[in-house]
Amino acid sequence: MKNILSFLGKVLVGILAAFLIILGALQVLKEKAEGVNPVLDSLAEIHKNDWVDLGLPSGLLWGKYNLGGTSAGETNYFYAWGDTACRESDFRWLTYRFTEGDRVPEIPSRYASQSTDYGKLLKYCTNAEYGKDGLADNLTSLQPEDDAATLSWGTGARIPTSEEWKELKENTTQQWTTVDGIAGMLFKGRNGNSIFLPAAGYSQDGWLESFGTYGSYWSNTLGDKDMELSNSSDEVYAIVNASYTAKSFDFNSNNHFWFTTSFRYNGLSIRAVRSKN
Repeated sequence: MKNILSFLGKVLVGILAAFLIILGALQVLKEKAEGVNPVLDSLAEIHKNDWVDLGLPSGLLWGKYNLGGTSAGETNYFYAWGDTACRESDFRWLTYRFTEGDRVPEIPSRYASQSTDYGKLLKYCTNAEYGKDGLADNLTSLQPEDDAATLSWGTGARIPTSEEWKELKENTTQQWTTVDGIAGMLFKGRNGNSIFLPAAGYSQDGWLESFGTYGSYWSNTLGDKDMELSNSSDEVYAIVNASYTAKSFDFNSNNHFWFTTSFRYNGLSIRAVRSKN
């Protein structure tokens, strides 16, 4: 009798363990289907008070400070487009995660990466000629797993689209000012709330460019026009396919603004956004 009870006990334990495993798997599938991610949800909770409502027509909320920082004046955090880890320097095609090929310049120079060095694209490519093994995935917006804002600030956070940058510009007033000793642009909404974008410059080929006089911020949007490279005499010496670029929002100390494109390997600043609801 004891042997039978022992056997039945083991069977029940096995059934219970199998049931718990199945239950856990079903919960994971349920969370995946519902878009639940405990880690991203916890990050969103940490940053729940780090958003500003500027009274924009879309209701979009903007982050109080740049990705990587903890205050409005922090600046030394740059990202390549689609890279999810920030760094201060060494932005080259050689270090970019979505290209592969011979990316070492024949003659190293300040701008060598621009035209001689980009290799084949591994993701976000609209022209098979430039994709590895003929890749043309036609992805033109960053997916969540490649969005540094989502992975840093959690569920709902993301890098703005190029259209959302335009909405910010067109529905705020702008003033060049300093915060915590750092120069940049203050964007004030019609409701009186404001955000400060530091003029952190940008990092390219081992050089920090235009710090304190120029701001350059990524959108989540791939470039849609080929980029012409020209010399000091405005002679075009190379044309780079649009898939190697992404759209950005730039401004300078003269209150000039650009909706432009930058090489995807460049180190630019990131400001997160999320929907109000």
